[in-house]
This record gives sequence, structure tokens and C-alpha cells, in this order.
Amino acid sequence: MKVIAIANQKGGVGKTTTAVNLAAGLALAGYSVCLVDCDPQANATTSVFDREKLENTLAEVVIPEWHYQGKNRNANFVPIESVVYETQLPNLDLIPASIKLAQFDQQPVTVIDRLVKAIQRVASDYDLVILDTPPNLGFLFTAALKSASYVLIPIAAQYLPLEGVSDLLFSLRDLGEIDILGSLVTRFDTRTTLGKDAREKIERDPVLGPRCFATVIGENTKIAEAPAFHVPVYLYQPLTPGVSRAIQQFDELTLEVLERLKLPNKRSKILKGVK
Repeated sequence: MKVIAIANQKGGVGKTTTAVNLAAGLALAGYSVCLVDCDPQANATTSVFDREKLENTLAEVVIPEWHYQGKNRNANFVPIESVVYETQLPNLDLIPASIKLAQFDQQPVTVIDRLVKAIQRVASDYDLVILDTPPNLGFLFTAALKSASYVLIPIAAQYLPLEGVSDLLFSLRDLGEIDILGSLVTRFDTRTTLGKDAREKIERDPVLGPRCFATVIGENTKIAEAPAFHVPVYLYQPLTPGVSRAIQQFDELTLEVLERLKLPNKRSKILKGVK
């Protein structure tokens, strides 16, 4: 059981794209994987599931619904096992989010432990758990990091790519028990000097540079299109050159992640474009 948080409090860095497609790649590599959406925007949820078909979400697990018996006010919570949904990809399950999860930061601080315990309980049923985290440093972000044993940090190869990452590293130092699995260059555009300069800056960073994955996730409109069909890029039709390129990059990332976790690829090769 290994829990990996995909985290960067800066938005627009490809965090959800990384969480969704890494989870899919790991499932295709032969592991049972649960993708947990810890972001009230619920973009990871939309990326693999039709939100109109949801009954309950992670919000109902950690945020109380109050009911009254006489003068007593009691809280109802939904068990986390009841909000696990199968996706279209074998071996990949989802625990979805909803906008109600935005109330998390308004709850008493004990809500952090409630989420940590819920994720730990469901994680025992899977080989790997991937957490998509919100783009801020509130209670929800902290709870997701406390639930994880590793953090993977996507950093966009754009202007000021490392801006704000120091705040994340400070938060990780406070938690103490979480390892940086690696930093990942995302949204890389080979055609621009800006992209190349940003990538070099990330790779020169004294903390994240040595942990930088060799894999780079490029700018790709096909990756952005796939969520409209509630599938990771591996299941996106038609299989265009852009889709194939994205699949290859996430295959390479999956192999690097497995290597760093000291886990084998359970299949002779990671399948590309499973239909």
C-alpha cells in the first residue's frame, strides 16, 4: 500500500492531468489503483467519471450532515467504502469529489484526522493510491499530504515555474514523514525558448533538480480533450499522433515511478491505447 499525493499549490501546472494519467498508467502496469479526488473543483472526478451518475462523494465522508433527535444534534457521515466507483479502465477505481468539499476548511481542525483515517482505511484495499490535491495550502491540502507516504510535484515549464514551490517544501518539512518521490516538468513546449529556459531552471534547483524525472509531459491539446469523455488519455479515441505521444510520455513516467518505488512492472510491457 503506497499513497502518492500529486501536489503543487500553484494552479495550472498539470496536477490533475498527472494524477489521472499516472493512476491509469499504474493500473495498466498491473496494479490495483484508487484515484482519490481531494479537490473541490472535482476535475479528476470528471476526467474518469460522469459526475451526474454520482450519489455520494468524499465530501459526505468527511463533512457532517446534521440531524436532530430531541435536543441532541448528531452528525452523520458516509463510510468511505460506499463512495468508491469503478471507472472504464480495469484496476482503476475513483473516490470522487464535489463542490461541497470546499466546506472542509471551515470545519474544526479534527476534520484533518477524519480524512487521513478514511484514506488510510480504503488504501488497505489497493496496491497504490493517487491523491489529486487542491491548489492551496489549507486544511484539505494538509490532510491530503498527511495521508500520503510520497509526494510528486508537477511544475509547469512556464514563466516563474518554481514560484510558490518553496511554500510547499516548507509544508513538507513540517509534516516530516513524507518523501518527495520526484518533481515532474509539465506543459513543456519544445518550440519556445521560455519552455526550455524554465525546464533548465527546474533541473538546476538544488532541492528539486536532483529529484527531477527524466520524463517530461509536453503541451498537448489531446490530453485536455480526454476529460470531456470521462476517460484518461489511454482510452481516448481516435488514437491520433498527439494521443500516442501523450500515452508514451505517461508510460515513461509510470515506469520511472515504479522504479523509484522499487516495484516491478507486472506486465511484459505497459499497454498503449487499450480500447
